[in-house]
Amino acid sequence: MLQLLRRQFLGLCSAVPALSALTGCSQPLPQIQSVAPQPSAEDWRTLQAQLQGELLFSQHPEFQWRGRAANSRYDHRIPALIARPASSQDVQQLVRFIARFALPFAIRGGGHSYTGLSSTAGVLIDLGLLNQISLEQEIASIGAGATLGNVYAALGQWQRSIPAGSCAGVGIAGLVQGGGLGIADRLYGLTCDALLEAEIVTADGELRRCNASENADLFWAVRGGGGGQFGILTALKMQTFASAPVRNYIGRYPLQDGELVLQEWQRWAAQLPDTVWTQLAIWVNGNSKKAPEIQIRCCGIGHQADVTTAWQQLEIRLSSLWGEVDMQDHQYLDFMLSDCKGLDTNQCKLPTQHEAGRLKRVAMAGSSDMFYKALDQAGCRTLLTALRRRASQNQTGAVLLTLMGGAIADKPRDFNAFAHRQALFSAQYLTIHPEHSPEKLLAQSADWCHQMRYQMRRWSSGGAYLNYTDALMKHPAKAYYASHYARLQQIKRRYDPQSLFRQRQGIKV
Repeated sequence: MLQLLRRQFLGLCSAVPALSALTGCSQPLPQIQSVAPQPSAEDWRTLQAQLQGELLFSQHPEFQWRGRAANSRYDHRIPALIARPASSQDVQQLVRFIARFALPFAIRGGGHSYTGLSSTAGVLIDLGLLNQISLEQEIASIGAGATLGNVYAALGQWQRSIPAGSCAGVGIAGLVQGGGLGIADRLYGLTCDALLEAEIVTADGELRRCNASENADLFWAVRGGGGGQFGILTALKMQTFASAPVRNYIGRYPLQDGELVLQEWQRWAAQLPDTVWTQLAIWVNGNSKKAPEIQIRCCGIGHQADVTTAWQQLEIRLSSLWGEVDMQDHQYLDFMLSDCKGLDTNQCKLPTQHEAGRLKRVAMAGSSDMFYKALDQAGCRTLLTALRRRASQNQTGAVLLTLMGGAIADKPRDFNAFAHRQALFSAQYLTIHPEHSPEKLLAQSADWCHQMRYQMRRWSSGGAYLNYTDALMKHPAKAYYASHYARLQQIKRRYDPQSLFRQRQGIKV
């Protein structure tokens, strides 16, 4: 591809409109709002010549679908161009170019940001070509552009894995930098806890290796301190664990029994061994004919006897209620890639990540809470009343309460930048709508998610999960970073004193 581009630079621009901006022909240069002079055609030519990867302009046949993120709410943000680096050195060149011309930009791995952090009208840096994965002994080397689907499939060849979530299209780099929750976290820790070393391009264009002994402050910050705040990750080394079959129980109960189910789930969950993971989810399906329900998931990687014993204990607690229960044993890889059943590697991607991608795009909004103690009766009623009201309005919404503890809490509070290690459980407030849903509806849904956080403030710690960003939050520094914020600010000042990597709710210098 790059050789073709260079040939076109030399003389074929008149026949290829997508590249004419680089050659001074009839098409205009990308217009990017900037406080500095705009790059000239020669500047763009020079940049492309320095890259192993590629620059995609608006006439490129892949531009339209590559320009969109996983979250379709931000499809209206169309990049001026897309940069696809193929190496860490490419990322260095891009950072220097962006800094030189003060260009707005966004970094994209998976593109799942609730608040559009991976969408821009400026330069979109798509890390998708940095997706190489290898394993040496028990240490995985992972390119920062890999998705979880890539990671699970590659490591599955050696019956290894990392602790992470089950959404195949999520990017590994963003997940690591925000924390990383999933079914393995009570047994093996957060995704960011498994990071042993990273390569990152900082605001000065330098490529830095960071680990426990080299650039240790930066290493601390990128593990839970937020994606794209200190630079652009290009490569990761991660501790893996041996995968094992997953035993999974799902119980479904009517929302009318919600108060008892929620109280008993909390009492039961507080006594679980670290080998068992659980989540209570309350789904309201809008105009669907399906009645609102509560789902309890209980699973474990290996340790099937622990999972079965735990579930039997829950059934005793809920024996007076009617419910549906399903139990299945799965191979680990099949369970983690359940969204990709019947799909090949390329199809197990979003259509914004690969032209063959078959995963479904949706419009999402969300918020979150961190709870350090169980909800009392009033807290349970407040939560359930809000969801029943949502159902009565024929609106969509969900609350997912996920047990933490175990290996998450076993590490010191300041082990890395993840600030909520001692939380009892997290709450995700979520709305999902079909692709191309109207913005008015999506804005109302985002407000509902935020209002859930407001309504639960009496019982919550005030903390929030950095990978579930909420644009309406008034005090994000306190919520996302808590007592770690001052230390993160110091590290930010050291590596990005001019705040090249800036976000509205990000760390301020």
